[in-house]
Amino acid sequence: MIKKSYRVSYWLSAILGLTLLSGCTTTTPHNDNQLRLSDVEPDSRQSIVTQAMTAEQNSQFDKAIVLYAKALKLQPSDEDDATTTMTNTSIFYKIGLLEVRQGNVELARKAFGEVLKSEPTHSAAQTQLGVIYLTQKNKQDAMVLLTKAIATDQLRLANQSKSKDAYFALDELSPLEAYMGLAVIHDLKNDHNKAMTLFKLILPITPQDPLLFTNIGYSYYLSGNFVEAEINFKKAIDLDMEFSRAWVDLGLVYVRKGMYTKALQTLKQVMPTEHAYNDIGYFLILEGRYREAEYFLERAIELSPSYFVKANVNLENLKLHMNKDIDLAYSKE
Repeated sequence: MIKKSYRVSYWLSAILGLTLLSGCTTTTPHNDNQLRLSDVEPDSRQSIVTQAMTAEQNSQFDKAIVLYAKALKLQPSDEDDATTTMTNTSIFYKIGLLEVRQGNVELARKAFGEVLKSEPTHSAAQTQLGVIYLTQKNKQDAMVLLTKAIATDQLRLANQSKSKDAYFALDELSPLEAYMGLAVIHDLKNDHNKAMTLFKLILPITPQDPLLFTNIGYSYYLSGNFVEAEINFKKAIDLDMEFSRAWVDLGLVYVRKGMYTKALQTLKQVMPTEHAYNDIGYFLILEGRYREAEYFLERAIELSPSYFVKANVNLENLKLHMNKDIDLAYSKE
């Protein structure tokens, strides 16, 4: 396999415009899943890109990244078809997507950053970078980028149709992740009406997306509408019985409604029984329902006394909360 440090240095050198030392190769035996520099013959950009796309289609993502980086070092030749040859911007975007797929978030940030340096209004790169910031809990930078991506998309849509609503209806080219991400940010800021407006824009484009219905359900949950929250979590589960987040959020609704047996049955669909008891106890701690939480945490420990550390930690924290409340009560007398 290609060493990550080798792959990284190779494509980062493309950003800096450096020339990699010739003859540098991986030292492991060669097979179809490996790449040496000697495998990448000096060729046209179009040829290298074609090889990269083939590697990508075969799930050889490290190899694809190195090939895309090789293409960055080559200028389009007169023989290349100008209509099909990828630009530097397109190649960096491809590299960013592949790094995301590989879980290399910081490298993805660098690649998308290169895209935005040359094309500041590249809505797809704005979307991807905004989603990265959101997962890193950087809501401010995420909101800026996702808002820009949506503004670009809405400007494009405005040239195609007229609308009296705040937003134009989306189409297949719209960056749905940008709308979804901004909706999540609005929910985190307690702007649930704004979030729901964006979710409803997405719905006609992806009516079979369990994540969308789960996010809609959670928006209703945060606003205190447990009936609609339950309906949407169940829609998500109907679409994908394996979608664990929808099961957990549905269990949370039942905890909030005091339906503990149903909550336990729901959570057990995606986790061991002791974990379900612990999670219910933890949710109840957050609600300040300490006596009820104590029962569920103790039950979790009974079911798995030897290794279930989480429940013990939660129980200790619970006792600290309870003792603090007792001390506070005495201080008021």
